[in-house]
Amino acid sequence: MANRVCIIDMPGLNGALLNQVPADRALGRWLVGKRPIGLTPSFPAVTCSVQATLTTGRPPAEHGIIANGLPTFRSTADQALVDPDNFVEYRKQMSFWEQSNQLLDVPRFWQDESGRSRWKTALLFFQNSMPGFGAAMRPAADIVVTPKPNHGPDGKLTSLLWSQPTDLAARLSSALGPFPLMNYWGPMAGIASSQWIAKSAAMIWREYSPQLQWVYLPHLDYDLQRFGPDSVQAVQAVRDATMALDPLVGAVLGDAGKIVLLSEYAMSEVNSYTQPNRILADAGLLVMRSTADGKLIDYDRSAALAMVDHQIAHLYARNSAAVDRARAALQERGISCAPPPPSLRHRRAGDLVLTAAPQSWFDYRWWSDPADAPLFARLVDIHRKPGYDPLELFWDRTINGVAQNPGLVRGSHGRDDGDQGIWVAEQIPPDPEDFRAVNVASAITEMLG
Repeated sequence: MANRVCIIDMPGLNGALLNQVPADRALGRWLVGKRPIGLTPSFPAVTCSVQATLTTGRPPAEHGIIANGLPTFRSTADQALVDPDNFVEYRKQMSFWEQSNQLLDVPRFWQDESGRSRWKTALLFFQNSMPGFGAAMRPAADIVVTPKPNHGPDGKLTSLLWSQPTDLAARLSSALGPFPLMNYWGPMAGIASSQWIAKSAAMIWREYSPQLQWVYLPHLDYDLQRFGPDSVQAVQAVRDATMALDPLVGAVLGDAGKIVLLSEYAMSEVNSYTQPNRILADAGLLVMRSTADGKLIDYDRSAALAMVDHQIAHLYARNSAAVDRARAALQERGISCAPPPPSLRHRRAGDLVLTAAPQSWFDYRWWSDPADAPLFARLVDIHRKPGYDPLELFWDRTINGVAQNPGLVRGSHGRDDGDQGIWVAEQIPPDPEDFRAVNVASAITEMLG
């Protein structure tokens, strides 16, 4: 009988938090006797990039997902691959959280070059998992479920999920109720979304019988960013997420399946922030333009700008002189600037890669006068913002919108010397002292037999 493997991805989980898993839950019982080892993420240690590494076995230089965002203003080919359903003109400038699998330059490790799966595979709530929006579709897996909020002309949501098979989303919603999208991200982000994901994964494991199943469980990400990885809230988040996993762990072990528990990155405590784009604006390199949405980045006239993502940023400059000016302005403020390392050297990568200081993170904002803030700054608006905004986890009742104080954030990730993630499985990799995200594909292939 063929082995079946379920990979549970809990971003933010580290060794200390693993010790907080309650022993009386299904996951706690499974952990008994297992040896956790460190898992070093690929750089940058951010969601889309590391998930692409885990599922292809290749570094970002080869798979092309260099961050959670893409500098689409630099490539008409990439502009043709963005999701046309929401804010397409913004997404053709700088786009975060694109879902197309076409953006990966290599197939997933379970696929051949034609896209055919070696093992029946389910990819649940992973990024870049839709087959695309134009030209030749490229399925990421046999079974896919992923959030896909669409907005009608009146602003109301017209859909919550995308699935393959196409009727799967409706089947899951009928059995479990609507997917709680408002609890998946934003100021209401909480355990309800992870509970729904775990139940849906259990249902798919039983009814669709994938041989390989990937499940992204986001819950730890929320309070670790809000309160930090060493907080009492982080401990409670581990306990809540563990309880949510009971149905899935029970379903997998009940069918004699194998479990892999991993975290694509761990979170670091932060107590300060820097705004690279504001520094570039003050230096006269980033130029703004006035629009109905507020003062936006002028991509045509700016000599340099940064695509900011947690603790790293990609800097894009018009020419070598602008690179030198940007480096000088940023280094004066203590920001590390260097050309992309070989593992990140891709056409989408910046002319320089910026790394935040330890215990610090990068805020995307480029304006100094609050009156210049774009309208979307106060909204949960992941597709118009040209940078990742963890402040979307905080709501400010005084402005009836997303908080605007970057000092609220207490956890971040992305650096290449940050805390390791973890790997727990029945099989220990050959080199447990140096186990890396790029090696996960081969380890899982061995488990599948």
